[in-house]
Amino acid sequence: MPSNVTYEFEKARVGYEQANSPEAKLAALLEMRRAAPGHKGAENLRRDISRKIAAVRREMDKKKRQEKKGRRKSVSVPKVGIGQVALVGKPNSGKSTLLKRLTGVEVEIAPYEFTTTKPEVGMLDFHGAKIQIVEIPAIVEGSSSGKFNGPRLLAVVRNADVVVLVSKNKEDERVLKSELEKAGIMLNREKPRIRISTVNQRGISISGKRFLKCKETELQQYLKDVGLMHASVVLSEPTDLKLVSMALNESLTFKKGITVDAFSEQAMGKNLDEVKEDIFKLLEKVLVYTKKPGQEIDYTAPLALPFGTTVEEAAKHLHKDFSKMKYAKLWGSSKYSGQRVPKNYKLKNFDVIEVYS
Repeated sequence: MPSNVTYEFEKARVGYEQANSPEAKLAALLEMRRAAPGHKGAENLRRDISRKIAAVRREMDKKKRQEKKGRRKSVSVPKVGIGQVALVGKPNSGKSTLLKRLTGVEVEIAPYEFTTTKPEVGMLDFHGAKIQIVEIPAIVEGSSSGKFNGPRLLAVVRNADVVVLVSKNKEDERVLKSELEKAGIMLNREKPRIRISTVNQRGISISGKRFLKCKETELQQYLKDVGLMHASVVLSEPTDLKLVSMALNESLTFKKGITVDAFSEQAMGKNLDEVKEDIFKLLEKVLVYTKKPGQEIDYTAPLALPFGTTVEEAAKHLHKDFSKMKYAKLWGSSKYSGQRVPKNYKLKNFDVIEVYS
């Protein structure tokens, strides 16, 4: 390697070595090519970078074909209830024990590895609402590359609404997160607020340039390198090429999750209810109960509604006739029980509504 490489080149080289996905490798290699010395003595270096870029692109194409094939053959667990939660862990991590404690379902629990060979399903009753808990057979280092039927199992995780990592130590947690990320499942990371779309007009336009953490020409060249010659880019957060590569990677999915030690007091003892609360919060819903005039509150089948749902929206969800509701009474987050509230009142968890039409 030439001794007079720049700081930017060295930084990109380190990023390439640490990259754990083809998309991240490509972003780093393109940055290396941009920052590589231009003199004749660096010809071999530039040629090597070009070979690596071509190899990564072939790897990306192969990965896309495998993902399509994997989705066709993936294990399917139909969703029921107000949300689906995947329990993910290494062998003997306590997934089956946690599933049993959360749902009461009878599953085989043994002191040897790979007891669970197919997804096991149970239903968690959370204040009348049903949450589907799916135990995924053991994930190990290399699962994302095909080991122990990994891609098919990880496809179930991709379909879940929430992920619970069942881990006995930080190293196990690291392995699980790494395998998920290699499979395109980004845990507790926000989807990049970058919108990139192809347009008919020539060239590449960029809105929100104040957010750019690289040169505008570098972003334009990167997009051309990945085949986007005519594009509109809208940036809404600090953006570098790595983040752009994530925004362009359609195989990525972003999930909320928590880590639980199934053998600790937090999960198995007096605080198990707190684990249930945490799972429910990650579904980003509110439970709303209903009451008919002159009758008792029905606590058996709450509505599970998105955050920010108004009284009027909840009424429409109950019955189409309530689209012309006159008013509603509320118990729970109102100042006093049975308070009359406006249609645009935003419901809180465990509110009770009585609708008048």
